[in-house]
Amino acid sequence: MNRAHRVWLFLPVFAAALLGTACDTQSASQVAVEKLPDIKPSLPAVPTLPPPPHPVQYPDGSYSLFGLRKRMKNTMDTELEMTGYVVETYVPPECPEDKNCPPARAPHVYLADTKDEQDPTKRILLVGYAENQKTIDEAIVDTKRGKYKPPDPESGLLPVPVDLFPGAKIKAKARFARVSGSGFAQSDGVLDYRGHTTIEPPTSIPDPVATAAAKPKKKKKR
Repeated sequence: MNRAHRVWLFLPVFAAALLGTACDTQSASQVAVEKLPDIKPSLPAVPTLPPPPHPVQYPDGSYSLFGLRKRMKNTMDTELEMTGYVVETYVPPECPEDKNCPPARAPHVYLADTKDEQDPTKRILLVGYAENQKTIDEAIVDTKRGKYKPPDPESGLLPVPVDLFPGAKIKAKARFARVSGSGFAQSDGVLDYRGHTTIEPPTSIPDPVATAAAKPKKKKKR
């Protein structure tokens, strides 16, 4: 087979190949490409966390009640200072003359971070500052008369506080524990009194003499 004859034999093959390529190119150019819309992720906004209601500690190193409990792992069973307001002072209930009443509880007050706190979960007991109410009343009367004499510091006894009444802002020095030395117990802790500094005076201090005078006179038995 000569060279010219071989060329003629392959011409149909080349022509078919070229025709196929042209058809493919034409088909590809006629395909419509659809562009999908851009997808923007829909994510919730990052929440803005409110600031803590009170600082954990004040510049003088004393704790707020919020901070005292927030750091409970470190503050429990330690002596520390807490700054807060007296929001309630325990007053022993009156006992009618003709009834046998249970003994009054030992003196105690409730402290909080705000002056008018009503939520019991945001209060804390301060206890151990006086043996009974009579001790406090006598100290108030003697202080007003200028006759109160604090105990000798070497005795280990603490002066009886006379201004732990609602409205007072104090810095209490105390031992933070779940059970106090006088038997008060709370799962979130109580403050066992070691002393205090008055920052703001109470709204008022009751006058034990006037209070006693206002009580009904006991009737004498005939």
